[in-house]
Amino acid sequence: MKQAKLWLILTAVFITLNCTQTKVVTFTDPDAVGKSYNRIGVVADVEDLSERADIEEQMVETMKDNGISAVTSISLLPPTREFTVEQENKIFRDNRVDALAVIQIDDSGYYVTTEPISVNTETRKVDGKKVKSTTVSGGGTEQKAFSQFRVSLIDLESGKTMWIGDADARSNFDSIDPDWDMEILLKASSKKIIKSLLATGLVKN
Repeated sequence: MKQAKLWLILTAVFITLNCTQTKVVTFTDPDAVGKSYNRIGVVADVEDLSERADIEEQMVETMKDNGISAVTSISLLPPTREFTVEQENKIFRDNRVDALAVIQIDDSGYYVTTEPISVNTETRKVDGKKVKSTTVSGGGTEQKAFSQFRVSLIDLESGKTMWIGDADARSNFDSIDPDWDMEILLKASSKKIIKSLLATGLVKN
């Protein structure tokens, strides 16, 4: 019974992930030639602690799935403490981090789509008389999630941005739950972002 439930959940996630559209645009800095990083520190530049933890954990999970060594910043830098930039960098270096993947949310929310209204009129005979019947369909609305964010790969030693990737993700399904909607979009976006980053050779797997 448990296996059947797990299979249903995995199937639902697979279907949902394939019902998203994600566009990724990237740029590699000329100074990145010959660079390669072994361990990435993931930093979500957001105020909300819950969102920060979720975003960082999802990105780290995606990186690890692709063989990239990565760690969340929130696990190294407790949000209960204040750190200088120098202190943060030392903590990262002490944990073998040599580059940071900084995530910035540009925009996220929902857009509404309306199904076109279709009017169909039929004429049929009833007791020898012509009778017209009209049916109206469509006109319903759907609320679909979208998110836009940027990932910047920063060389820890120099502080230079070596690579940036913008992801624009949209769902093709009606809103299910705000938290789940955004989680699905983040999963789809992070997969494409990491695939593009791997193609540059800047990270090792």
